[in-house]
Amino acid sequence: HLLKFLVACFVCALPIAAQTAAPELHGPVPDSPAIEHQIDAMIAKMTLQQKLDLIGGEDNMFIKAVPSIGFPRLKMSDGPEGVRTWGPDTAYAGGIALAASWDPALAQQMGVSIGRDARARGVNFLLGPGVNIYRAAMGGRNFEYLGEDPFLAGQIAAPYIVGVQSQGVIATVKHFDANNEEFNRHNLNVEMDERTLREIYLPAFEAAVKQGHVAAIMDSYNLVNGAHSTENKHLNIDILRNDWHFHGIVMSDWDATYSGVGAANGGLDLEMPSGKFMNPQNLTSAVQSGQNYVAPNGRA
Repeated sequence: HLLKFLVACFVCALPIAAQTAAPELHGPVPDSPAIEHQIDAMIAKMTLQQKLDLIGGEDNMFIKAVPSIGFPRLKMSDGPEGVRTWGPDTAYAGGIALAASWDPALAQQMGVSIGRDARARGVNFLLGPGVNIYRAAMGGRNFEYLGEDPFLAGQIAAPYIVGVQSQGVIATVKHFDANNEEFNRHNLNVEMDERTLREIYLPAFEAAVKQGHVAAIMDSYNLVNGAHSTENKHLNIDILRNDWHFHGIVMSDWDATYSGVGAANGGLDLEMPSGKFMNPQNLTSAVQSGQNYVAPNGRA
């Protein structure tokens, strides 16, 4: 799944915009039989070892190359207020300020500009925007996010994403889901009913997927209703894949993976910054045996 998506993106699915003006909101590029054939041919040449090796990052900010099939190493950069990983860069308005403008056109213009900055640094993935909802005033990263209103956050995030991706750079909406404070976030279990999840914590992500056609989503550190986000089938499979029909990459936050088999069965495509758990050593026998994973909450 990961390789099919990446090859499609970098063959033609995210073309560089020829125009200087920000493009209109648009849908995903239609399926191409030629691209599908090319992808299938590349995957057919890969061994199981190569496939499992690809789903763990390397050197902190890269997806590994597969030279035998001509697949290049892909570069990431943190965001979302600029391309802040690779040397000096323009600092853009914080998410709180951008949302306070109530101006989707401005959000799209900012996304286009950040996308150009990313391309100038050879960056393929921008790790932004952040859309977690303000639920605690002491949230250490509230300045990055887009406010406390789920609808407003989504309507600012979607055009920002369109702007970034118009420049041939993949946007990565984060942190999925309910990562609303920094304290003990590797172990914090956020408990809520389905209505609260759907009406408060998910709408900005849903807009990013359905309106912005975001190409990547980053899973958060915390647990949601007893399961870490990186192995949470309800979030990553039931909602993201089945309800919203998301076809992009689900990656972990950095060191937010806690089980190779759990993450693989729970809908995670890519472990960052390295394959500490999702690697050939941990997954080869599980793949060959069809091993299922049972989460601590008892769910398969």
